[in-house]
Amino acid sequence: MTIKVDLLPTERKRFTFDPMFGFLAVIIIICTVGFVIYGSKLQSNIEKEKQEVAGIESEIKDIENSLPQIEDLKADIAKIKAEIKVIEGLVYDPVRYGNLLAEVGRVLPANVWVDSLAIEPGTRSITMSGTAAQMGANHPLATISSLLEKIHQSKIFNDASLGSTGQVKLLDGNLIGFTFQIEARYDPDQAAGLVEEVPAGGESSAEADGVPAEGGAEAEAPPAAGEPAAPGT
Repeated sequence: MTIKVDLLPTERKRFTFDPMFGFLAVIIIICTVGFVIYGSKLQSNIEKEKQEVAGIESEIKDIENSLPQIEDLKADIAKIKAEIKVIEGLVYDPVRYGNLLAEVGRVLPANVWVDSLAIEPGTRSITMSGTAAQMGANHPLATISSLLEKIHQSKIFNDASLGSTGQVKLLDGNLIGFTFQIEARYDPDQAAGLVEEVPAGGESSAEADGVPAEGGAEAEAPPAAGEPAAPGT
């Protein structure tokens, strides 16, 4: 058996560049660089967001720490406002009560006598009790009804209600009358003159209602003989 050996040098294979491989390599490199840049940018944004969150949390803590001080300031402001309101009330009280009494005198008919008058600042109410007498064509019940209507039309008074009424005889039975008790509420600002309303004719509110500016009520003629001494008071 014979063995043949080929001693001739073999031909080496030449290296050839594959364009597709090169294109893929470039794409991979570009993607890798892009991902690295994008990742670093995201990381930078994350760090920035973390810093902003930390700043907001710090502000929230500062606000939470200052809440007790804010509540104390609110309480102090409310206390000061209440004190100012009390002082203002004391300042305007003489004017307010003077106007209230003047308004009572304005709405009272001539044949009505007031026995008692009570003003309650807390409830802003005024209670009056008195007697309406029969004088000429002025009947007592009609007079009381007219008094209620005048109170309802008043700018100071409102919500007037008749509590009770009863027939009585006056001047040894020669005069018929009806007792009454009326409760109404009043506007403290209107009574103190803090709400200014000028009528179209340019008159003051007191003059427009027929009340002199300085006297508070018109002067009444002295009663005739045999009549009560103080009508409308």
